[in-house]
Amino acid sequence: MKKGRILLLGFVEAYKSFWRNYANFSGRASRSEYWYTVLWNGMISAIFYILALIFGLSTFLAFAASMGETEVSGVAAMGPLLTIGIIFWLYGIAILIPSLSLLIRRIRDTGKSPWLIFLTFIPFVGSIIILVLTLLPSEYADFDADPYGY
Repeated sequence: MKKGRILLLGFVEAYKSFWRNYANFSGRASRSEYWYTVLWNGMISAIFYILALIFGLSTFLAFAASMGETEVSGVAAMGPLLTIGIIFWLYGIAILIPSLSLLIRRIRDTGKSPWLIFLTFIPFVGSIIILVLTLLPSEYADFDADPYGY
């Protein structure tokens, strides 16, 4: 839904838009689109962390139980932990490009240059500046009549 000239995306619509605009580095992304997507990715990451914790704990207990015996049971218990780790790694690779494009579109939506994304290479301070930029309201001064392209 549009409110004035600001596109308001719901929780699910924002994540669908994230994947539809996989490598779209032009255009803009509203605050709701950006932060709902960050929330989605955070929840998915939390699920991976919880699964890794569960399987990691079971692997540790299997290793502890097999002390003095054969290590086969402990090594076999690492299978699920490795699987979760590989799937999480693949998920991280899969969201890399769309996350960069979303961040660039969000920075552009604030009226700032998308080249500011390179501030992330400055440890700590750069990340704080990027965080502040993503929290800024949308700015329309230098853009076309329909900045979202919808």
